[in-house]
Amino acid sequence: MDFLLNSRLPVFTAKIAVAAAFIVCSTDLSRAQSVPDSANGFMLRANTFSLYGGMGIALADAPGLTSYINTLGDPAIVSGFATDVEFFGGAEFPLSFEWAGVVEYSYLFKSYSLSIPEEGTYTIFYSMHMPTAMVHYVMTGEGYFLKFGGGIGYHTGLLEQKDGYGNDFTYTAHGIGVKAQAVGQTAFDEHLYGYIGGDLRWELLGQLKGAGGTVPPSRGKVPSLSMFVVGLDFGLTYHF
Repeated sequence: MDFLLNSRLPVFTAKIAVAAAFIVCSTDLSRAQSVPDSANGFMLRANTFSLYGGMGIALADAPGLTSYINTLGDPAIVSGFATDVEFFGGAEFPLSFEWAGVVEYSYLFKSYSLSIPEEGTYTIFYSMHMPTAMVHYVMTGEGYFLKFGGGIGYHTGLLEQKDGYGNDFTYTAHGIGVKAQAVGQTAFDEHLYGYIGGDLRWELLGQLKGAGGTVPPSRGKVPSLSMFVVGLDFGLTYHF
């Protein structure tokens, strides 16, 4: 009798383990499913893999660039924060029920047209290519997500200049960019969500340099594209 019990015990233990694993998995899967909200028809769902994109406006303070532009004219031409345009897109993937990883690319740009006495019109266009890896803390509600987080990336800035004599110059700068972000997403249906976000960026780019190591002609130090940016973004998110 003891022999039979001992021989069946491993089988019985294995069945219990399988049943327990099934219950745990079923519980996790049930948490991940969309649950209808009878009050307003929205869905309470887990934060699944998603793609998003949109555009925004930003206020950028780039002291090095501002100083450089002001060396082109007298008196000063620009000062303080400038309004930039941004386009962005990215993918978000769940790390757990409350955490998500994000891979994002943003393109920020601004142009100036400057009338310089005795020299004509200068055109200056700068752009920022900003791929960023981030982590979000996710709060889920009935028909919405709130997400808070930040991350870092290696960014590239480009300055294109055309002087009053028709000469074209191109300079680049590279460096680390840090981003802190808060995002709200509201449901249009089970999969499509509106996107609104606010962010702060610290772009720690180096000096601008052209081909062969040339630098922009400046009366002071060599300009950089380091800047502080405050942004407001609007777009759409699709949850799979």
